[in-house]
Amino acid sequence: MAPKEQLARGAKIAGPVRVTIPISVAYDLEKFQRALANLATQVGHPGWCSGVDVTLLTAREFVVDPASLQVKEAVTEL
Repeated sequence: MAPKEQLARGAKIAGPVRVTIPISVAYDLEKFQRALANLATQVGHPGWCSGVDVTLLTAREFVVDPASLQVKEAVTEL
């Protein structure tokens, strides 16, 4: 982690942050707002990500279920 003087005031992370959001979250306002609140907490700004360079991306990777041949979002479970 960077020295304290390089971090935004109160931040836990130095430098840019990239977040990939599943489409199911990006287009559901309530889920999207909850995700942003969780992100703000993670970077050290519970009110918002002020002072942190955040890039939000929608998921663009998909997989094909070999049994059903249905295409699904490739989502990594935490």
